[in-house]
Amino acid sequence: MLPWVIEHDGAEIDEIITRFGYRNKADLIKDLHLVFVTGLPGYGPGDLIDVDVFEDEVFIDAADYFSRPMRLTAPEALGLLAAGMTFIQSENAPSALVSAVDKLTTAVVPNAESFVYFDVPTPETVALLRGAIERSHVVRITYVALATNERTVRDVEGRSVLFNLGNWYLSGICRRAGAERVFRIDRIADIEELGETYERDDGEIDGMVRYRPSDADVHVSFTTDAASDWVAEYYPVSADRNDDGSTRITMSVSDPLVAARLLIRLGSAVSDIEGTEVIESIDALRLRIRARYETPR
Repeated sequence: MLPWVIEHDGAEIDEIITRFGYRNKADLIKDLHLVFVTGLPGYGPGDLIDVDVFEDEVFIDAADYFSRPMRLTAPEALGLLAAGMTFIQSENAPSALVSAVDKLTTAVVPNAESFVYFDVPTPETVALLRGAIERSHVVRITYVALATNERTVRDVEGRSVLFNLGNWYLSGICRRAGAERVFRIDRIADIEELGETYERDDGEIDGMVRYRPSDADVHVSFTTDAASDWVAEYYPVSADRNDDGSTRITMSVSDPLVAARLLIRLGSAVSDIEGTEVIESIDALRLRIRARYETPR
C-alpha cells in the first residue's frame, strides 16, 4: 500500500480500501496507526514515517525508502526459497506456488536443481493412508484428541493426506461425526485399512487445515479488545468490528473445553461471554486450575 499511496501523492480512503482489499475503514486506520511508529533506526520523531488522514484522504511523507517495493536480501530470498521448496516436497503445494518458486529459483540459484533439496520427514502412516485413499478403502483409526486425550475409534473415508502448519494430516469424511474432519496423523494411535470401498470425491482439495463446523457443535460469542484481534484471524470464526475497536466473535467448537481454554488464556481481554456450555466449562476448568495450584493447609 505504501509505495502506491506515495507514488500518487495521497489517495482517497475508499480507493485504498477497494484496491488493497481492506474490510472497512477501521482496518485501514489500524494499519496506518502502525505506520506512525515505523521508520529508520534511531526511531526519533524525525526518523518515523509521517501519515496524515485529512477528511477522506491519506497522505504519507518521510518514507522515500518505500517509494518502490522493497527488494529481498540474499538471506531473505534463500529463506523464502527454502520454505517454498519444503512445502512443494509435501505434495500439497498449489500450482501457483510451484511456478513462483521456479521463478525465484532461477533468479537466486540458477543451478539449484543439481544441488539444493529440501526434505520433509514423512511418517510411514502417510504412505499407508495415501494407498488406502488411492484404493478408495475406508480406514479405521484410533484417534487421541489433542484437547482431552480422549481415545475414539473412527471409520474415515479419506480424501487427502496433507502437510500444513508443520504437521501431517488426514482429511476425509468421519462416519462417527457424519461430516468432514481433519486428523493430525501423529495423534493416530492405530490404523486399519478395511476392505470396504467408498466413492471418492476427486474435486479440488483445500490444502489448508481448518475446523469445519457441524450441526452438533457448541457455539459461544464473546468480545475481544483490539489487542486480541488475532483470534479472528487465527481461528475459523465470524467476527464483527465494533466502533470502539473491539471485535464481537462467534465461535463454533465440537468440544466446549477447547473454547474454554482459549477464553481463560485471553483473560481480561475478553468480555460479554454468551454460551451456556462453554461458560460451564470455563467455571469447571478454573476450579481444576485453582485446585492444582492451591497451597495445602
